[in-house]
Amino acid sequence: MKDQVSERLLEHYDQKYAEKASSLPSIPMKRYPTNRHEAAVKWAGSGERAMDVGAGSGALLRSLRGAYRQWVATELSCPRVAGLEETFQDDAGVQVLRHDIERQKLPFPENHFDAVFLIDVVEHFFDPVPPLAEIHRVMRPGGRLLIDTPNIAKWTRRLKLLCGRFPATASLDEGLLMYDRKTPTDLHDEGHMHYFTFRSLSKLLEQRVGFSRTVACGYGRLGPLCRLWPGLLSDVFVVAVK
Repeated sequence: MKDQVSERLLEHYDQKYAEKASSLPSIPMKRYPTNRHEAAVKWAGSGERAMDVGAGSGALLRSLRGAYRQWVATELSCPRVAGLEETFQDDAGVQVLRHDIERQKLPFPENHFDAVFLIDVVEHFFDPVPPLAEIHRVMRPGGRLLIDTPNIAKWTRRLKLLCGRFPATASLDEGLLMYDRKTPTDLHDEGHMHYFTFRSLSKLLEQRVGFSRTVACGYGRLGPLCRLWPGLLSDVFVVAVK
């Protein structure tokens, strides 16, 4: 069953990202981040080695390139891997790796990375615990996992539930319609399999995976209010410390 799910997801992402991204935007550093990538830049830290799991187009890595001396960018989708290899072909400090963390061990020793980025990926895992445990294994003591995922308890989704509607996190019309309002989704809610709150993700990371502590980091267009009430106003952004 798990292999069938992984193959279906691979087919979906290969089709979705078949067209190469035209450009890589530079992600700014902001005092109050308004989106997940700005949040990752804000709380990225610095060090020797970092890994971006599900690196996508490579925009985040490029924006953070100077924060860590060596990077590993992993991707499941072949078109994404090809795009990353082209983007960083002249950078010896970036290793691009086609890798399925749900089915393969990471080819790195324990205590290897200072930081790992997992931005809008965990919700796609068939079972999030094993891949998160594998990430934990390759992180050094004191290392930081920066993880972002939609917040099922955000106020907009609470309102949808109150009205008896499914609070889809990556699509419209109960998870059946793309954001262009006319194209049916290839996978229900674009392949999101799990839905988290700040509390549920923090408990999973600490109690099931073994991180020593987690810090909730709010972001959004309401600026400081998102930092004060992240559980209501922000999607889930957690910094987990090993």
